Amino acid sequence: MKLKCGIVGLPSVGKSTVFKAITKSKADVPYTSATPNVGVVAVPDERLERIHEHVETQRVLPADLEVVDVAGLGEGASRGEGLGNKFLGHLKECNALLHVVRCFADAALGGAPDPIGDIEICEMELAFADLETVDRNLTRVGKRARAGDKEMIEQRDLFEKVKAQLEAGAQVRALDLKPREKELLRPLFLLTAKPVLYVANLREDEANGDSDEYRKLEAFAQERGAEAFAIAAKIECELAELEPEDAAVFLADLGLESTGLERLIRKAFHLLGLRTYFTAGEKEVRAWTFHAGDKAPVAAGVIHSDFEKKFIRAQVYSVEDLEKHGSEQAIKAAGKLRVEGKDYEMQDGDIVNFLIGN
Repeated sequence: MKLKCGIVGLPSVGKSTVFKAITKSKADVPYTSATPNVGVVAVPDERLERIHEHVETQRVLPADLEVVDVAGLGEGASRGEGLGNKFLGHLKECNALLHVVRCFADAALGGAPDPIGDIEICEMELAFADLETVDRNLTRVGKRARAGDKEMIEQRDLFEKVKAQLEAGAQVRALDLKPREKELLRPLFLLTAKPVLYVANLREDEANGDSDEYRKLEAFAQERGAEAFAIAAKIECELAELEPEDAAVFLADLGLESTGLERLIRKAFHLLGLRTYFTAGEKEVRAWTFHAGDKAPVAAGVIHSDFEKKFIRAQVYSVEDLEKHGSEQAIKAAGKLRVEGKDYEMQDGDIVNFLIGN
């Protein structure tokens, strides 16, 4: 299950620095480029090593996440100015957005930061692009809706509600949509319907969020039902270039257990509504991705589509069970190995053996 996070923001706010740090890439996305940078990042999960301590295996494989960095989004992007339509198209393919904003002073960029104003510029362009998409689809369903087609009437009414929301300057994600409405909107790939995490790029001495600008951003995000995240992108980029041992020493000097980027990746993972289960055998200990609320057969289908169709049952235990008893065999002997059926709702951190029919 390869899911994508798109990095957006105005030019020169630190987007590409965040991308390079996350992916350990040296690539740049100049303002004149319509081609995005794409990288795949491992999702940090300390439970993998905890499992590996008790399971002899050939390799350990974390879950991963695809990250897409497009050129800076400026005014007029929705009208195709500055290659706007081309890179907005790349964002449509993403499942969530990391919106990077400048929260540090820079004379070359106009002096004092204005994170809220910067967000409003970007989100206005995203909303304009969504309006164009909605109008196009209203035209598509209009004739058949007027002829009495019930399904087209349903779509027309929904699209008109979404259009009114966008024209009022609000985001589609703020609408309280029913599951059926979300299903109807999914093929439109609306940009303002995607979950968003506001990433504040701060000075090194404010990386913990101790900044008036960050506090304003945090309040703004909360008002919108979103979250904010504080990071010093330049320092994180330097950390990413260090060997793991040197990075660990640097972090210890700062009094930190993990980098801001590791926490950002985990936050993005959960923003997508994703959770992790594990398989543990002689060949590999591996993290697999599923959506929160998925039943066991659906989660099994992540490994292979046939597993969902031929699912019989699942044997499930926890990392804590493994640490307490030392092996799957000992867990079974202690009566802690659970047998779950098709209606079992998978939990984050489950270690699973799926039993699959022929």
